[in-house]
Amino acid sequence: MRRLLGSLFLLTSFILSAQKEAARPDVPGNIMVDVGLNYWDSEPNFVDQAGWRSKSVGIYYTKRKAFSKKFSFTYGLGLGLEKFDLGDSLTLSSGELFNADDNDPANDSLAAFAFSSLPDNINYQKNRLAVTYLDIPVDFRFHPTGTEEGEGFFIGVGGILGLRLASHRKLKFDEAEESVIEKVKGKYNLSSVRYGLQGRIGFKGVHLFYKRYFNDLFQDPIGGANPQTTTIGINITGF
Repeated sequence: MRRLLGSLFLLTSFILSAQKEAARPDVPGNIMVDVGLNYWDSEPNFVDQAGWRSKSVGIYYTKRKAFSKKFSFTYGLGLGLEKFDLGDSLTLSSGELFNADDNDPANDSLAAFAFSSLPDNINYQKNRLAVTYLDIPVDFRFHPTGTEEGEGFFIGVGGILGLRLASHRKLKFDEAEESVIEKVKGKYNLSSVRYGLQGRIGFKGVHLFYKRYFNDLFQDPIGGANPQTTTIGINITGF
């Protein structure tokens, strides 16, 4: 009886597993997830950005075009979710763009987005600018030892183009012994388009990446600077 029950259990498990495999669609391509940290090449005045608080997550659907066993082209479409830490002193205001002195034409180049000072008596756990982009990443990959389906070691070089979809400022602080989260949507003088180069090295399933964006983050400088962004992180592919 035990053998019979055991056989029935194994047969049932096999049938259920086969049904799951049959129901799973064979969709070409892969889900590629980039997780990294953002860094600015210059900081606006009074903004002390903490790199480890400025995070980046990219979620892309990608496809691969093979030219040979050693060369291929990867392209995709997805979302880039960027967070930029703004330090402990100032946060971006949702106000309009203004000039430092409208009566002095020489100061037209000093156009800056409004800042708001953070009260000293409040402990802020988060003071971040969050931006969501629709991204198109592409790269050419070289597999030194050859590959069949993209597996194995590779070196990739390519580019990335993004369109800003949404942005908001987020503050998190304690007030009256309660945690308060404040989100304010706005354009925040952000550039509508971003573009840059990317490099990747490692294996198809797990590799390291480097992204360098050449566009200014803001349409006009803030606090005497208009930073460009570099992102460094790790990728997981194959979901």
